[in-house]
Amino acid sequence: MKAYTEEYVPINGINQYFLHYPSPQKEVVLFLHGGPGTPTSLLAHNIKSHWDFCSYVYYDQRGAGRTLAKNKMVTENLTIETLLADLKETISYVKEKYQTDRIILLGQSWGSVLGTQYVFKYPDDVIGYIGNGHVVNTRHEMQISYDKLKQVIEDAGATVDMKKLSKLSNYPNVTKEKYFGEMYRIGRLQSKYGQAVDSKTWKTMLKSPIFKLSDIYWMLKGIRLNKELACTLLDYSIWDVTEYQLPVYYILGRDDWQTPSTLAAEYFERINVPHKGLYWIENASHVTDADNPRDFCNAVKDIIAQL
Repeated sequence: MKAYTEEYVPINGINQYFLHYPSPQKEVVLFLHGGPGTPTSLLAHNIKSHWDFCSYVYYDQRGAGRTLAKNKMVTENLTIETLLADLKETISYVKEKYQTDRIILLGQSWGSVLGTQYVFKYPDDVIGYIGNGHVVNTRHEMQISYDKLKQVIEDAGATVDMKKLSKLSNYPNVTKEKYFGEMYRIGRLQSKYGQAVDSKTWKTMLKSPIFKLSDIYWMLKGIRLNKELACTLLDYSIWDVTEYQLPVYYILGRDDWQTPSTLAAEYFERINVPHKGLYWIENASHVTDADNPRDFCNAVKDIIAQL
């Protein structure tokens, strides 16, 4: 018998893809994937052997993955306002399906932007928020990532790569028009020096029991389709927004230099919340549940015990 179920659910005018790993416990964790446009439902199987304490649900957001494959999309439909409206209906659906109000929202990378904005707006809809690979201030994060990469390249004595990096002289003060191109260039160098999502994550996705070759096509298409939405993040910052009305927890990869965990930890110390907790995951970078699934799951389990 399969440990999971799949379905398409009418959400805010379109059919959206859901992947469920149900459990008898009342708590449910709803995952918000990154990108925007990069679903992580193909990673859901990776945590199953360490996750025996509650149900968890993934869904492919509007303009991403199998939801994109099911619906014709245009860029104009992809705004954070629309995605927040989708999330509102999604949470209502998950509560009804599992007959529980004990929903925990877990946002990863771009999902941390969506999740944070949601709990600012609707703090009573969930019992707690978990941020992972957290976005705090995009340009500041870009600067930290750049400085770290420069240090690593200098230590390696790689003069050719240092010349490539020096061509990004205005980084992170890039315009929205050049944002994607510059991110692609620095991303190639980050991958080379272990500062970005590595091949292990992609191999984990390929081993998913739900994987189809078409998933690769729709993932690439989703990244392109969400380009304008991604560019709106260039000037995103929550640094000065420090009041939360619900429990907040962060799970941070010690080696995350894509959305540097050092900055997320600084911000976390500033926030005022009813209850909070910070969990460091060793031997993990941006996609902590792929890099170190055991410790990631143990952190979530401990958080749920506090809620």
